[in-house]
Amino acid sequence: MKPKTSRKRASMPPAAVRKVAAVPASPAATKMPNLGDCLRAIRFKRRLSLADVSAVTGIARSTLSRVETNQLSLTYDKLVQLSCGLQIDLTELLSSGTAEEAPATLTRRAVAPPGSGQVLQVGTSTYSYICTEMSAKRMTPMLAEVRAQTVEETNGLLAHQGEEYTYVLSGTVQLHTEFYEPLILETGASVYFDSTMRHTYVAVGDSPARILCICSVDNTVIQHALQVTATPADTGSRASALPAVRRTRSRRPE
Repeated sequence: MKPKTSRKRASMPPAAVRKVAAVPASPAATKMPNLGDCLRAIRFKRRLSLADVSAVTGIARSTLSRVETNQLSLTYDKLVQLSCGLQIDLTELLSSGTAEEAPATLTRRAVAPPGSGQVLQVGTSTYSYICTEMSAKRMTPMLAEVRAQTVEETNGLLAHQGEEYTYVLSGTVQLHTEFYEPLILETGASVYFDSTMRHTYVAVGDSPARILCICSVDNTVIQHALQVTATPADTGSRASALPAVRRTRSRRPE
């Protein structure tokens, strides 16, 4: 009788070897390029409005706005059209080169003493941009004294990229927009709207109204829009173009 030979079983690797632990990827590795953020960063760096980009690329301003707010993507042909119009490499348009906006901006602070700010005269109304020493902001706060009592006394219905929140500090204003009937806002009332929709404010009554506006874009974008001379089509009743915006750096008069 042959002696029983033991068959050596193949040794199994320990569980720690068999099971490969999932190592979480670093934030830098998982962050994918965002076309909307990249396009917005390029615009801000070059001080371009959506209308400027539309003019050089042939892509509708409404389409560009939806791209920047991540509501729409672009086909390859449109991406090429966009990069050619901006005269940049396609890889630059799709790169996540937003490192400039990261940690360095998280500790910024700006203080606005009473009466400070950059004053712009828009038609018969006065806008005071607050905290202007901080560049590349993600929102722009403004104080405005609205003296215009008709749309004709303003610079017409103007639009800019982003969203806008307005709070009436004193008096009564009427908000005119291209898609809605005029809206009356009394002291303490506020409104939030898409500022790519053309709009303007007028005062109701004999006294000027004071409002606080906060826009979700850098002030250079808004200033560019305000300096576009309105056409008769902007207001529907203008007989001639209004004076251009006058800009000063002085303190706001009391």
